[in-house]
Amino acid sequence: MYIGARILKTGLAVSLAMLLCKYWQMEPAIFAAITVVLNMQSSVRRSLRNAWQQVAVHMIGVLLGVGLGLLIGNNAFVLGLATALVIVLCNKLKWLNVIPAGVLSVLFILAAPAEQFLAQAGTRSIVIFIGLGVALIVNSVLAPPRYKAQLLELLRRHFDETFEYFLKSTRAFVKAGTLSAYENKKPEALIRKNAHISEIFERAREEFAPGEHASHVERVLEICRGWLERGQNIEAMTAQRVRRRQGPGAPSQEITAEFQAILQILTEGTDNLEALKNEIVIDLKLEQPLTAAEVPEHDEYWNRLDLAIDEWQSQVTGVFYLRAMMEVAVVATEIRWTARRLKRLRQIGVKH
Repeated sequence: MYIGARILKTGLAVSLAMLLCKYWQMEPAIFAAITVVLNMQSSVRRSLRNAWQQVAVHMIGVLLGVGLGLLIGNNAFVLGLATALVIVLCNKLKWLNVIPAGVLSVLFILAAPAEQFLAQAGTRSIVIFIGLGVALIVNSVLAPPRYKAQLLELLRRHFDETFEYFLKSTRAFVKAGTLSAYENKKPEALIRKNAHISEIFERAREEFAPGEHASHVERVLEICRGWLERGQNIEAMTAQRVRRRQGPGAPSQEITAEFQAILQILTEGTDNLEALKNEIVIDLKLEQPLTAAEVPEHDEYWNRLDLAIDEWQSQVTGVFYLRAMMEVAVVATEIRWTARRLKRLRQIGVKH
């Protein structure tokens, strides 16, 4: 079970608000604790950005509650009217994140006993602002989470690891003709890590400064997921190819020179990918990417592969070789997919 900084800070702030209310003999102290929970933010940046809205909406809630309570009372219909007014006002001001806090304030005030309404409303107002003050101070100074730095460190490492997994899968396919057995292992750890980094990314979004593009992180994560999915598909094909070559319907002769030429070109493609990947830098302050149509293709390489496949197909017939051709086509497509995305990242300077 994950226990993060926000959880610990919220628990500590609740205790501190309760203790302060008890020390100053302000009741009901539980109102301060609830105010803390509603106003604790997930990051310092968000806390500072929303601080004035939080203060303002609590002021509105308190003043509205006192005004309605003194003018028309505090029965159930007044509580409903006050709730609706706070929601309408917050929607009008586009203060969507602080609506619960505003409703909380006005309800706390209007729930004061009618016979001591003004005195109780004053005390409850102080209690509310004790909770709000504790939430803002604790969230700003105590162990503020720094998700962005953690995200970039994890993402750079994950970028390397998923690329190596994809590269290993394609190279294993090329060598499948020399293998007598092959175990297809699902990359469980990398899949879990990809999900974890996606969660960190969601927490880090609001820490991005102007000029830092969250879309670049999304793009790199999409590529990492793509390598995992494509690597698994190639791994499954490799295991099937090894079993098929060991089966009774397999040809007795060694791999033909024409098919060896195809595998050599695929090997060259994976080597090119490795060189291309080493030019990539993962950063946030980057220009917007090129469109897919603007990414240059390596036509000479793909023309050589097409010619090699044509030469091989002219020498063989049958379902066994048709399946081999389909598998080569899949691997070549995944190499091209990777090349296009790496070139796009290189064009915008996403290096690590």
